Amino acid sequence: MTEELSLEARILKFFKEFRDEHDRLKYVEMINALPALEDKVVKIDFNDLFYYERELAQELTENPFEFIDAAKTAVIEVLKVERPLDVMHISKDHIYVAVSGEEPGYPVRLRSISSKYIGKLITVQGLLVKVTQIFSVPVKAVYECNVCGAEIVVERRNISEKMSKPSCPEHRRASCKLVKEKTLFTDIQYARIQERPDELPPGQIPRFIDVIFEKPMVDKAYPGDFVKVIGVLDIRQRQRRDRLEYDFILVGNYVESREKEAFEVVITREEEEEIKRVAREPGFYDKLIRSFAPSIYGYNEIKEALLLSLIGGEDKELRDGTKIRGKIHILLVGDPGLAKSQLLKYAAYIAPKGIYTSGRGSTAAGLTAAVIKEPGGGMSLEAGAVVLADMGVCAIDEIDKMRNEDRVALHEAMEQMTVSISKGGIIATLNARTTIIAAANPVDGIFNPYKPLVANINLPVTLISRFDLIHTIRDELSEERDRRLTEHMILARESDIPYEDTFDTTFMRKFIAYARRLNVKMTREASDLLQEYFINMRRQASMTEDVSSIPITPRQFEALIRLAEASARAHLRTKVTEEDARIAINQMNLYLRQAAMDMTTKQVDVTQIMTGTPARKASKTSTVLSIIRDLVNEKDGEAVNEEDIVDTVIRKTHIKNRDEIMEIIDKLKQNGVIYEPMPGFYKPVHSK
Repeated sequence: MTEELSLEARILKFFKEFRDEHDRLKYVEMINALPALEDKVVKIDFNDLFYYERELAQELTENPFEFIDAAKTAVIEVLKVERPLDVMHISKDHIYVAVSGEEPGYPVRLRSISSKYIGKLITVQGLLVKVTQIFSVPVKAVYECNVCGAEIVVERRNISEKMSKPSCPEHRRASCKLVKEKTLFTDIQYARIQERPDELPPGQIPRFIDVIFEKPMVDKAYPGDFVKVIGVLDIRQRQRRDRLEYDFILVGNYVESREKEAFEVVITREEEEEIKRVAREPGFYDKLIRSFAPSIYGYNEIKEALLLSLIGGEDKELRDGTKIRGKIHILLVGDPGLAKSQLLKYAAYIAPKGIYTSGRGSTAAGLTAAVIKEPGGGMSLEAGAVVLADMGVCAIDEIDKMRNEDRVALHEAMEQMTVSISKGGIIATLNARTTIIAAANPVDGIFNPYKPLVANINLPVTLISRFDLIHTIRDELSEERDRRLTEHMILARESDIPYEDTFDTTFMRKFIAYARRLNVKMTREASDLLQEYFINMRRQASMTEDVSSIPITPRQFEALIRLAEASARAHLRTKVTEEDARIAINQMNLYLRQAAMDMTTKQVDVTQIMTGTPARKASKTSTVLSIIRDLVNEKDGEAVNEEDIVDTVIRKTHIKNRDEIMEIIDKLKQNGVIYEPMPGFYKPVHSK
């Protein structure tokens, strides 16, 4: 009878008798391999235990510390039989018993952790937002009396317990010292797990719990990872001002980093078949676009761009190690009150993993990562929004309101898909394979179509150029559109008409998660179409009189490929077709017309997005500067009169407007390229 056997004997019986699906003695083989391993870990699958003896699984759940201690003894007993020569060099203290499985013990949400689980085995899941450096603590300490030399051994049951210095039984007033050579130490690491953003109830701050890991479970996961932690809930004492309180702490037994995308949305076989069936219906793609934020009227091109961004292209690693991102970054710029924030919030809501943040309340550390000094000493690494949204979407509203030094932190994340930290002696690189969707308001309050995009928003060109698509939203006066808009707003509040013939948010989330898993290949027809578009755009610019304007660059061509791949995934195709290439080209044309149009020449010039200055103006600026240098050299380095500069430019170049020439001279002076040693006379700062 199992009731008559001790806990240790029952576990020993389980080790010796349990066979897996291949009829092998799973745990005997596992224990046999221990002597050759550096980390002597015996991983008990909770499901095996449950199917073998339910009462034994219950014992592990209710009394995990006693069970693990008995399991270590049982492991030694197995080794005595299987490896009698090796067991002499192994003690219980060298064995680590880990509990794995789907959801061992009590599966508990972070928000549901309470005192009734203290001392019980629980399973929690969440985002790992913080890890500390590794510390060393004694688990079996040997102290020596300073008077008589007697040795006192102090053990702790688990690593969360505090270990007090003992006193000698014979000389109680004498102090004892730690004998490091005889003391058994272990490595520990503190971490913090936080609720996922999509699990967060409205208006609530995320719940978290601190976890303590013991070797060999240290450094098994990193900030930004979604983890499953199996451990024992314990408490630790905290002094808060005038009262004593106890905080929950999880004594981690086993940690497992989950798949970034797979864990977010579970798609059953029936749901997969339903998605495939619906995708074959005529008009499916248009219905998909209508279903994106259906309560917001219009903006079909923008909704299509955001949908393609959520699905994304394929991340690729070339043979030489070069990584090409598949993430599509989008920037929305426009007048206030036109639902930019709502579009961003909806995108973050239906994304399989989405985080919404506002630029006004975000710092560089809050967006990327931070190194925090712990109260008790040591440093810890804490992940920010972009890292936490790894393999998901980070929506940044009011990105123009951020401080410039904070915005700089996004450069690496957007292009390299990583966040590098080098602070406080901690040097680390965290994954940030995140799609960035941002919104910004114009500097003048409303968007000025007669000014270039760079002049309309308070963002550095280095950041603007990293967005694959930039869409402008303008509040244009149109009586017919205003009537349809207001009718739509009223219907959205009073009836379900705006939501008819659309997919619900659950379907959208599952569809996006499913589409992102598809691997797509470019067809020859699609690649030829994209190449022809790129070459034609460049050819048309070379045929104009002002050959300095650059309508498109290889960076935009890469964006075209990403958009075409995303379109193929959105149509649930494994090959990129001509239709996908045309969708990508339409999006790119809209972007270039809105954001890269040179208002003077009425030609597309992407240079003003890449550098902040239209190529036409940059070319004229370099021409004027060259003439100033020549005139100064002719005068043996003396400054030249502005009238001589203007007359020479008009005589030798195609620039005939005096005001334009003076504007260029003033710009060169403001940028520190030339200076004015005396009124009306100019000289380059660096002579060439």
